Amino acid sequence: MSAAAIETRGLGKRYGKVHALEDLSLRVEEGEVFGFLGPNGAGKTTTIRLLLGLLRPSAGGAEVLGRPAGPSMAAVRGEVGYLPGELALWPAFTGAATLDFLARLSARVAEDRARLLERLDLGTADLGRPVRSYSDGMKQKLGIVQALQCRPRLALLDEPTKGLDPLVQQEFYAVLEDARRHGTTIFFSSHVLSEVERVCDRVAMLRGGRLVSVGTVEELRRAQRRRVVAVFSQDVDGGSLAHFGEIVEREPRRVALHVAQADLPALVARLGMLPLVDLVVEPPSLEEIFLERYR
Repeated sequence: MSAAAIETRGLGKRYGKVHALEDLSLRVEEGEVFGFLGPNGAGKTTTIRLLLGLLRPSAGGAEVLGRPAGPSMAAVRGEVGYLPGELALWPAFTGAATLDFLARLSARVAEDRARLLERLDLGTADLGRPVRSYSDGMKQKLGIVQALQCRPRLALLDEPTKGLDPLVQQEFYAVLEDARRHGTTIFFSSHVLSEVERVCDRVAMLRGGRLVSVGTVEELRRAQRRRVVAVFSQDVDGGSLAHFGEIVEREPRRVALHVAQADLPALVARLGMLPLVDLVVEPPSLEEIFLERYR
């Protein structure tokens, strides 16, 4: 098996009696775009801070790029790009000075800076202004650039599209694809379900500090119930279909059910015995999966 970009084993963080994160065991392969999904307070930011060594774990441990998270990470810290969820920049610095300073800290060449600035529409005039004059969206764009400008092996991005308008979000997705092509592993937290579904190879879901599920978007969909809508040419007893799944809509000539994938063949066979005129089987969206698991 190839080396993992991130590996955690029983990782936990406790504040007194409050468990911010419990027993997180996770492996992120090099070159993946990995989505870390959950509502506010689920433990996403705590996990990222533990991976960076900014917090000490209460239990378990983690390795990042082959090094234990913590003091020994100094040897690889320059290979990790980080965008915090609450981005705090030096207000008197210009945008250009901010990028230069953070690039020097990484001891790497900012080889992707010009391309990122163009993609995210940050021009020379913008970079010459002090950061205190930036809008929240401009600060977020600058944060993305600083995290990726030196082509890190691993990028940890905490809610990266926060404050970005829809057009810039589209460019951000293209930026992620470019970074992946150049070999960067992307680990980003989000509660924006559509973006995780769109760009991630795999997704982990957190709830209350615990891992709920992990897998590809397609694997999560396969494990989820389908919405089946059947339309008939004559009135039927829709209640007779109840043992195939949960009936969510019922009319004399139309029935909608939520059905487990394993029960679909039997349901379709039964529907074939009825005066069926239309049948729609809808795969669940990631949002539907999320909502069902978080009820």
